[in-house]
Amino acid sequence: MEKTLFLNDREKNKKQDSASIGYKKGVVEIRDADTGEVLFKGTNKVVIAGAAFTATKHFDIARDEITPSYNDVLGLENTVHEVPDPLDIEKCYLFSVGIDGGGAEPSQIYPVKYAGWCAPEHLVPFRYQPASQDIPESLRDTYFGRKTYDLQERIAYYFKAFDTEPVKKQQWVDGTPINAEIYDSQKTDEVETYIELRLKITKEDCREFFTCTTGINSAKINTLSLLTAWPKEIDGHIYYQDIRPLTKLNFPLESLIDLTKSIEIIYHLYY
Repeated sequence: MEKTLFLNDREKNKKQDSASIGYKKGVVEIRDADTGEVLFKGTNKVVIAGAAFTATKHFDIARDEITPSYNDVLGLENTVHEVPDPLDIEKCYLFSVGIDGGGAEPSQIYPVKYAGWCAPEHLVPFRYQPASQDIPESLRDTYFGRKTYDLQERIAYYFKAFDTEPVKKQQWVDGTPINAEIYDSQKTDEVETYIELRLKITKEDCREFFTCTTGINSAKINTLSLLTAWPKEIDGHIYYQDIRPLTKLNFPLESLIDLTKSIEIIYHLYY
């Protein structure tokens, strides 16, 4: 008699997060970049677009995208609709920040929805330049997601690249690196594998958007996403295509009213 056995980890997943079936796979620490003071530490959630990306990458399954991209919804410049060549150039490249992570009070943090993202109208562009004063060429490898607003005479850059190259770490939870004897070790501690990413929100980031729209007194962020995309060079610049969120983290409202304040974000993505 043939017997079929179905195996899944949904029950384990539900114990981790009863709000949805999305995994929490990242620990994010937000610090004051000048003082080093830890402002917040929390865990992200892999959202539905990120789950599709990861699942198909693990098994080399053709992508049949259902969720929209930021390119199309925002109408980003130099958006193309083609299959990336080679296929494996689609990876995690960018961060975004926004204002849909909670209410007016810092204590009001909304749960992240697995079937959600930071809606385009809630994204905060890192740069919001006068049309006559675009960012210098030296920063075109840092800021991406370019869109020109003719009526406002502004150029927005919605996404930012990592401040440092991603670093893989495999270690015991006490920080001791593992070695080739890992399978024979008598240590009883847990072992962890993660990628460390860093993002800095500088004194020049995000404020100009609020100054030109709702006023500097409303300058704030309370959500962060790690984004997947693939690069295409057009007219000497890289324009990322098919930009979608891998993860989303909502955190207490972080005010950006202080024009001298910069924030460092240390992002550990666990596997």
